[in-house]
Order: sequence, then structure tokens, then C-alpha cells
Amino acid sequence: MSTKIKNIRHFLTFLIVCLVLSSCENDNESSQVAIVDGFYSLDNRTSPPTENKDKGYPGDLVKAEGAGLGNVKSIEFDNLVNVVFNPALNSDKSVMFNVFFDEKKGSRFGVQKLKITKASGEVIVSDFEILQPKVVISEKFEPIIPKVGTMVTVNGMWFFNISSVKFAGVPVNFTRVYSSSLTFIVPANAIVGGDVEITTPGGTAKRFLDIDQGFDLYRVADFDGGGLRPNKNWNKYGDANSLTYPSAGGISGIYAELTWTGARANGYNGCESNAGSALLNASATDATKAFYIIDVNCGGAIGTKIDLLIVDSDGGNWAYRYTIATTGWQTIEAKTSDFGANYDPANQGQGDVNPSKINQVKMTIAQNAGTVNPSKVQWDNIRFKVLR
Repeated sequence: MSTKIKNIRHFLTFLIVCLVLSSCENDNESSQVAIVDGFYSLDNRTSPPTENKDKGYPGDLVKAEGAGLGNVKSIEFDNLVNVVFNPALNSDKSVMFNVFFDEKKGSRFGVQKLKITKASGEVIVSDFEILQPKVVISEKFEPIIPKVGTMVTVNGMWFFNISSVKFAGVPVNFTRVYSSSLTFIVPANAIVGGDVEITTPGGTAKRFLDIDQGFDLYRVADFDGGGLRPNKNWNKYGDANSLTYPSAGGISGIYAELTWTGARANGYNGCESNAGSALLNASATDATKAFYIIDVNCGGAIGTKIDLLIVDSDGGNWAYRYTIATTGWQTIEAKTSDFGANYDPANQGQGDVNPSKINQVKMTIAQNAGTVNPSKVQWDNIRFKVLR
């Protein structure tokens, strides 16, 4: 029995010594001055991932390395934002946490003070830069397809420190609603959709935005191979002198050119595209909502008078007169309800053309209306616009 008691006493003595040594070791750790050698984060946005020192993006996992880092009580950015961390990952040599970012709590981008407070009250303060991510633009625009001249809301993330917003390459005024949305007005002169570009210190992000012009556009011919009548197979007739397809000096590539040099054998002149199926939809029946649009130039023959002709499937020929009073390319836009019947621009008493039946376009020089001699008309980009 005495031997067993002796052994128990020896074992208790051993435990007491271990506890004392352990206590002394803990005292040494807690009394050691905390030192941070650096904060290291892994940027998974690059391939391969990049290790950043003393900086990181929101959400990045950061490992603070040094000595005396045990028993961390709190981690703060800018004395405002507390960082949630797992104490189980805390050791004397390191502490791990994620870069926390909450605009409502005062988070910001840039270099700021990162404060680590230990349970003992010791404080470590170091500089840390929160990097701004590239803007994320979501697919959801509001409305999805906005009309020209109206407001559109762009949704996404990281709308901070915006230096510019562009639509189709053109800067637009914008209003930042929050870090996840902004608004701007779709330019009233926009004719097609384009990329929305948002630039911040994080870079430039783009996403395509389609638009509703409030009308349907029907391209007839651009003489570069586009449109419903893409071929350069127009035929001249009457007293016309020449019909050619130059490219130099055009508004957009190849264009058509008709000349008249004074011949009067027929009493009229012109050229015409090939006829075919209707150019507009069957629903386009209101001539007050259908517009004929064309780009023209006189090629130096100022004073050239032209009659734009549209032909319907019933054989009707409707005319609109225009005087090219200045040199240089200009755009004519006329309601089809303003076209006169039977080749006569002034004949407004026989109703209007049914736009849905238009199947051919012609160009003529009004040689009997006091036009200059010689006359020249150049034209391109024939299209119809129908309001909804």
C-alpha cells in the first residue's frame, strides 16, 4: 500500500511541475510584443492566382503573419468596421480573416488603418489597402429595352468612384442611385443599341443594351450590299444622262449618282430600283406614321430639284419634291402622306399612299421645274421609318 501511495505522490508532483511550466510558457506568449510582418491575400481573379501583400479585394481571405498574435479579440478597418473571424484559426504566428466590406457601415476603398486588438488590450495598427473590384453589370436593365429619350436603370455591383458612363461609345450624364445601380437617359438621337460602359478605378465593364426607337426601320438600299434591295441594278430612263455608283466623297461608302445635262426629248428623266415584294409590314397602313428617309447631295450642282418617287403594288406613283439648295450631304425625311399622286408632288387631293403596298422607289430630276442645267443628284441610305 505504501508503495502505491508513494507512486501517486510522485505522479501528482509531475503534474504540478507540468502545469507550472505550462503557465510560465503561456505567460511568456502573452507578454511577447505582437509583430505583424505582413498581410497576405490570394487574388483568384488572375490565372494563376496572385499573392498580394498588405492589400486585397472584398471577400478575399487574408493571413496576417508575425509573432505574438495569439488571443486576438477584434479586427477593425478604419475604427469603423468590425471583421468577423474564426478564433480557431488564430495562433501566435498568424490570424486569418476575410476582407469585410459594407457600404452602410462605412467601408471604403483605398489605403486605411487595420487595427488588431488582443485580449490583453495590446493594439497593432498597420496600413492595408482595400482594392476596388471591376464593376459588374447585370443582364437586367430596367426597362429591358428602353425607348430613346427615356430613363434606363443599370443594375450590378461595385458602382463606386465612377469616372464615366458611355452608351454606344458616347459619354452620357448619369445618376448613381446606390452601389448597385445607376440611371441615365438614352440619347434621343440613338438609332441602334450599343454597349453601356462604366469606368471606375477597378477598370471598365461593358454590357450591350438594346433600345426601342419607338418606330420600326426598314432599310431599302445602301449601295454597299445592304437593305431590302441590295443590288446596284437601278435602270435610268427618259432624258437622264448618266447613272453611276461612285465611292469617293460619299456619306458612307458607295452611293448612286444621276445626272441630267439638258436633254428634253422625253420631257422627263429618272432611274428606278427593281420592283418586288412589299417593303413594309402589312400593318403599316397609316401614311401619317410612315416616313421616307434618304441622304442626298448635289455634287456641286446647287439648285438641283429632285422628285422622290414611291410606287405601290396597285401601280400608283407618288412624288415628293425637294430642292438641294446647298452643297454637302443632307438628309430628307418626309411623311408618305405628303407625297402627291400620279407623279405630281402638288396633287394632294387623291388621298394617300398605303405604305404597306410600297414595293419600289425611284429617283428623278425635276427638269421642268426650273432646275439648274446641268443637274446632279447623289443619294444613299434609303429607308422607311414607321411609328408604332
